[in-house]
Amino acid sequence: MKLWTTGVGCLLVAACAGAADQPFMSLQWGAVSNSPAEAGQLLDALGRYPSCFDAVRFYGAKPSADVEAALKKLGVAAATGERAPALTYACGRSEPRAMIGSAFLFAGSADLSVALVGTGRQCASGKSAQALCVESMLYLAFGASGLEYGLMGYAHEPSAWYANTYLSELTVWHPYYQSYTRYNAETKPGGFLPFCGKNGKPDLAGTLRAAEALATTGLPLCPGSPWSVGYILTAESVDSMTEVDIQRVLSGGSLLDGGAVAKLQARGYGAAMKMTAQPRDPEIREAFTDDELNRDHVNYVWQPEAAKSETFALFPSNEAARVIGRYQRADGTAAEAASVLTETASGGRIAAFGFAGFGAEVSAARRRQLLLAADWVAMGRLPVFVETVSQLVAVPRVALAGDLKSVTLLNAAIDRQPPVTLRLRGCKAGLETVEWLVPKEKPVALAVRWENKDALVVLPEMAPWQIGWLRLD
Repeated sequence: MKLWTTGVGCLLVAACAGAADQPFMSLQWGAVSNSPAEAGQLLDALGRYPSCFDAVRFYGAKPSADVEAALKKLGVAAATGERAPALTYACGRSEPRAMIGSAFLFAGSADLSVALVGTGRQCASGKSAQALCVESMLYLAFGASGLEYGLMGYAHEPSAWYANTYLSELTVWHPYYQSYTRYNAETKPGGFLPFCGKNGKPDLAGTLRAAEALATTGLPLCPGSPWSVGYILTAESVDSMTEVDIQRVLSGGSLLDGGAVAKLQARGYGAAMKMTAQPRDPEIREAFTDDELNRDHVNYVWQPEAAKSETFALFPSNEAARVIGRYQRADGTAAEAASVLTETASGGRIAAFGFAGFGAEVSAARRRQLLLAADWVAMGRLPVFVETVSQLVAVPRVALAGDLKSVTLLNAAIDRQPPVTLRLRGCKAGLETVEWLVPKEKPVALAVRWENKDALVVLPEMAPWQIGWLRLD
């Protein structure tokens, strides 16, 4: 069960910058008296790896003079705070991919700039050091200006265990994080923005449902970023949208599930979309049409698990609309449109998916169709297109003018990922090589092959749950 926090801002708003005095990496300490005896375990752990953190942030009470002096001797600053940062994700799920949803929720919060990592009871049965470090990198990729760690609040294990398990690994990753953050200054995540307006009570869980499901298809998603190339709308998204929000979205490019089409239609925007939707019995299949977008997958039959509440027949009224998927009856005859590409009355572009919307069940053919539809909606401006079928999370960082600065990639599978071809947009013309940076490994120079204005790069094999980033100089 997902446990989302409340009181977080709209996903459309960019995360605010961190305070100038905020340490880049800090350890949270919330003891009551902060005496030398109480802080003994803390000081012992830091004494083993003093370069792990830039500061220890004390909550509830200021550190004693002795503790502050001991930290200073280790080269670690003592910082204070009235209250700990808000949790971005309630750790009610133990599976690794929960960190992706956590990073999305952090990125979509208008009032968070420092990510709180490692919450929960850290002990021998808890999160691994690798998972902690990968999660930290995801937060930075999605715009965190700093990292704060809650690792030793319960002190279930000896100080040596915390030092050797977590601090030893974070010490190695610390300069890697700093290098990434400095290089990507003045950039924002790019891709598609899961839309959430300010009207009523926005349903963040519903808004991010599609993003979390689609993340491992390689579709770049950018909650909270002001520099998106398009929007993702679910039925829950529409509930939070004002009239201005709707006009803005329909004038740009959007991926919609069938529920979003139906709700926009109910609000009187059927003519503006040049498309309507009706609920449909889910005991049906979808066949890919002979549209050019379905090249190599024409007549592919797609039958995901779908509830009646998320199955819609689509009816485009624009003669130029492209039906890329059509429902198919049991006898093989064609029925209504299931997936449609169309232009709105205001000149925007829509790709609507009526069958199961944006679920986590995505075949190779559907994945390809979805990414091509997203690129069509974005008018060929998708910052990164993962050509190879894989389970990679891609986080491009772009400048205001749309120039691509870097791409972070996470192999979200428990198996090795063979080499993957990436299509990059917005790279510097004439670029011949890019640098692939992975923690604890030497940088690898990758050759660039140009195809018109697109730069193609082959990513090396990635280990399970490995994360790295491309430096595009």
